[in-house]
Amino acid sequence: KSWEGVAGAAVAVLLYYFVVNRIRPGALPGDGLAGLLFLELMLALSIVGDLFESLVKRAAGVKDSSALLPGHGGVLDRIDALLPVFPIALAPAQYFPNY
Repeated sequence: KSWEGVAGAAVAVLLYYFVVNRIRPGALPGDGLAGLLFLELMLALSIVGDLFESLVKRAAGVKDSSALLPGHGGVLDRIDALLPVFPIALAPAQYFPNY
């Protein structure tokens, strides 16, 4: 949850995009800049999901969202970045069969 983390994740997504496109062209949705922007959008949504879940916990005055996973902040801390990403990430599957 830092600007350094955001920058590092953006670079990692960029590297991932180029490596996957080099190994298996067409495996990711979109071509060129559109595909890269799509992945960077997924990154941004995952960061927003993480920050939103932290905001909700802070507003509620709790440290963990549940006791199911002790020491991990609860179940929501494990999936908070995935919740906003899954619906949008799965949508292109109908248009990109290799996705």
